Amino acid sequence: MNQPKITLVELPPSSFGKVNNPRVKDVYTRFHLPARANPLLQAILLQNGYTNVKSIDPNLNRKGKLTSSDFKRIVESDYLLLSSITRTVVQTEELARLFKKANPNGKVIVGGPHVTFIPEEALEWADFVVRHEGDKTLLELLEKLENNESYEDVKGISYKKDGKVVNNESREMLTPEELSVLVSPDYSMYPKKTKWVINTSRGCSYACDFCSVTQFYGNRYRRKTNAKILEELSLVRKHTPDVFFSDDNFAANKPMTKELLREMIKRKNKMSYNCQLSINSAFISPSTNDIDEEFIGLLKEANFFGVYLGIESINQKTLEAYNKPSTAERNKIGVKAFRDAGLWCHGMMMIGGDEDTNESLDEEVSWAEKNLDSVQFFAPIPFPKTPFSEDMEKQGRILTRDYFLYDGIHVIIKPKNFSPYELQQKLFDMHKRFYSIKQKEAIKKSSHPWYKKILHAYAKKILWDIEHEPQTMVYVEKLRNLDG
Repeated sequence: MNQPKITLVELPPSSFGKVNNPRVKDVYTRFHLPARANPLLQAILLQNGYTNVKSIDPNLNRKGKLTSSDFKRIVESDYLLLSSITRTVVQTEELARLFKKANPNGKVIVGGPHVTFIPEEALEWADFVVRHEGDKTLLELLEKLENNESYEDVKGISYKKDGKVVNNESREMLTPEELSVLVSPDYSMYPKKTKWVINTSRGCSYACDFCSVTQFYGNRYRRKTNAKILEELSLVRKHTPDVFFSDDNFAANKPMTKELLREMIKRKNKMSYNCQLSINSAFISPSTNDIDEEFIGLLKEANFFGVYLGIESINQKTLEAYNKPSTAERNKIGVKAFRDAGLWCHGMMMIGGDEDTNESLDEEVSWAEKNLDSVQFFAPIPFPKTPFSEDMEKQGRILTRDYFLYDGIHVIIKPKNFSPYELQQKLFDMHKRFYSIKQKEAIKKSSHPWYKKILHAYAKKILWDIEHEPQTMVYVEKLRNLDG
């Protein structure tokens, strides 16, 4: 039997959500990380006997665009597997339609959080939606299609039958044991010295109203064994000096994480690491503000450079409104503890909540200037099917369905205490203030002053590019006209 030609594609953010429009010049495209889904799915397919498999990451091409050879491979494929987040779903749809026009018999299979929550929308242009985790689902679906068998019993897929959307029974999430025996992602397409991504877990035990992680992965945290994680670390040693742990909360299981860090220290690995953490990981327990000095010390000793913290706010009422499982006081104490240990602290903060005012946001950026090494200020994003999105929908406060703007840089929700245009300008101004050349004293006080100086200079370039992106300029003008 001939091997089917399978091509996996994840498109980058592009201007106005158009295939092969210029890649948006923002922080994500500047500090590009390997895709999370496709390298793993490619490895799974290869492991299970599919040999004609190719993963395409346009970020590896000049200007982040698909090449003519990429398009040739795509339209000649039997199966086009597309992975998309909300901000890239528009161009993903366009690519799917181009493929179906050139190859009507080819099948489009799409996955990712956005299409998981709105499968009926995706099935206007895709043959199948793989909902939630696709590790098992994709293999079962391909087997049925290749053998010309019914796929009505394949869990976790959506499709159309007689013009109506059919959502098969959801598939159970992978267990920790199943996660630990998964093949490692295939990053062979990426050049050496690429910042590597390692994912040690899935899911989150928290349930912040604005976050889609819980809805996508289930309200259950599942983690690989330390042996599996160390195995993956050993595989990437030859390829990169820099690893990013992409878990939503690297230390959700603190005892296992401490053991992992001790093993990493024993092995004297020379790589540098960064990770995302809940601010709660800085503390010994949820009920006290006693710092877990052992954990923070292990991070530093294991050669972690920085921590990425979902702080969201130092306004207590704002945190409560978002159902955030931390307090303003713990945010401040936790950040200080990480920074005192010499770890780079990157804060992710959300502005424009109903409890935010011009004065509270001035206080927020003032605190950030003194206590963070780098920061991203986000406007709230109504990701589909989150409690926050559904609440905003009921209130009629969602300003646009142009999904290519759903990046946290653009004001999508009508604020309570600002006009949309005022909040958009406030977001730009807060970034400019934080990365201002006036921050010389803050740079000197950083544990990594040389890096902070370089990053601040680079950030000003990124901010200029963001404000002058054609799609941003058009949208800001629309917001200005709303004020008129």
